[in-house]
Amino acid sequence: MKKSTKLVSAVVVLAVLGGTYVGLNTYVSKEEKTESSSEEESKTEVFSVKTDDIKSLEFIVDKKETTFEKKDDSWVKKDETAFPVNQTTLDSAASAIEKVEADRVLKKVDDLTEYGLDSPSNTVTVDTSDGTTKFNIGDENTSTNQYYISKDDDDSTVYVVAADTVTPFMKSLYDYAQGEDFPTIDSSTVKKVQVSEDKDSYVLEENSDGATWDVSSDGSSDKETADTTAAGNVTSGLGNFAYDQFVNYNAEDLSQYGLDKPYATITVDYQEEVKDDSSDSTDSSEKDSTASESDSESVDSTDDKASAENSSTDSSDSTDASDDSSSSEDTKTTTVDKQLVIYVGDEASDGSRYVTVDNKHIYTMSADTLSAVIDKAPSDLWSLIVNYLSVKNLDQLQVTYGETTSTVNVSRETSTDDDGNDTETVTYKLNGSDLDETTFTTFYNKLINMTAQKRLTDKYEPDGDAELTAIFTEEDGDTQEVAYYSYDTNYYAAVVDNKVYLVNKMNVKELFTAFESVVGTEEDSSDKTDSDEATTDDTKSDSTDMPGESIEESDDSTSETAGITNDSDTSEEENTDSQETDSTEE
Repeated sequence: MKKSTKLVSAVVVLAVLGGTYVGLNTYVSKEEKTESSSEEESKTEVFSVKTDDIKSLEFIVDKKETTFEKKDDSWVKKDETAFPVNQTTLDSAASAIEKVEADRVLKKVDDLTEYGLDSPSNTVTVDTSDGTTKFNIGDENTSTNQYYISKDDDDSTVYVVAADTVTPFMKSLYDYAQGEDFPTIDSSTVKKVQVSEDKDSYVLEENSDGATWDVSSDGSSDKETADTTAAGNVTSGLGNFAYDQFVNYNAEDLSQYGLDKPYATITVDYQEEVKDDSSDSTDSSEKDSTASESDSESVDSTDDKASAENSSTDSSDSTDASDDSSSSEDTKTTTVDKQLVIYVGDEASDGSRYVTVDNKHIYTMSADTLSAVIDKAPSDLWSLIVNYLSVKNLDQLQVTYGETTSTVNVSRETSTDDDGNDTETVTYKLNGSDLDETTFTTFYNKLINMTAQKRLTDKYEPDGDAELTAIFTEEDGDTQEVAYYSYDTNYYAAVVDNKVYLVNKMNVKELFTAFESVVGTEEDSSDKTDSDEATTDDTKSDSTDMPGESIEESDDSTSETAGITNDSDTSEEENTDSQETDSTEE
């Protein structure tokens, strides 16, 4: 019985406590809402103005009293009407003081130094048709993101206001200026880039094929093939050029920006599509180098002027002749050549550089943006492909490996089927014997796609004979040669026309291995007999071992070559197979 009484008592106590908690929680919530509502209601209006009534705004900019006034619904700088005022920025400043409210009001303040109002950082004077309002801006309360202000006619009352009330009046002069965007350059239309600097200069020019580039120090005949990726980085970098800060809209003294003697001058030749404003569609089409075929047909369809004027054309090629057939007329464009010169000056305080395109408007541009184009030597843009000749243009390849010279001849025959379709058949012969196409192209792709890690610019004298020399003969009779010399523990030196490329040693070893397979294929072909399958299998087995044996036998006469072969292991052969897959030549 006592236990039951205790249990009932406990339940009653818990119920009471639960009710108390709910009641207390409800009370606290109501009090918080009341307090919040009270805070909103407690905001004090400091002053208000109608933005449409504002005649002028006067405040300190860069430690100088500056006045912006309204003329014909536009803001102008009072003492410098040519100044390109940013209308949006000034409108925002006017809107910020349309209704100024204080979150807190401190009355009967004896010492304004505590709030930075004894010597205000700024004083804003608002002139309206109803009179003038002036307020002072003091220190910022960084913990609350608020500012202390005071009205000019009451220095004993301090108002605590939100930061966005005063920050529109705390900018530098050119934050109130309307700058221009950097001229748009489509990187895909860039044809030539010339960079002139005291220490490094280069000229990058697109070739007629539209896919490759040449680079030189001055655009002279001494040109090098440019790395495609490096050239693309330059042109795409130009497409990303953008101004950072507006500095001067009418520079009279370029020397203060280092633009009287520029750090670098960038000249860009590019193309741009412009609208053809000619009213005569026929003449426009004749002048338009980029006009579509359909546009040309449309011009042809309007030869009969009288018919075109009196009837609508059903043809889709004649949509320009009828407003009812299309929502808008086809806009004809013309490709025009353009040139842009960018002058780069001194470094600014933030590490950027001053730039101009007209020697009048001065901006800054980040060093990272400019680095895509300037501070480069021609050698930074050189192609690192040792030598390249498409197999489609190859007539003969002569390879000297060790003390043996082998010749691969390429033959092409074209046949036409009953439907008139042409098919080209390519055959390869090694020293007069049939050569397996896959085996040869695997080696050939490694040969022409060999990429160096760097170029030597100093004079190079090989220590010994070349371990592999390849002489290419094109179908037109032109020739080119590449020779591979052992350089050090890491590199082979590939020499082409007195140009020296340092190539990863393992890549060259893979090339040697691939060529050994080519030589082995010749022996396979010569030893095979069609009459006896077993004999053929035996020949294959013997031929497979022969390259290794022949290299070992050359140990006595060419130890260096043998050393290269002995270093070739299974992993290298696996790499060779993987790179065969990567090859895209065929």
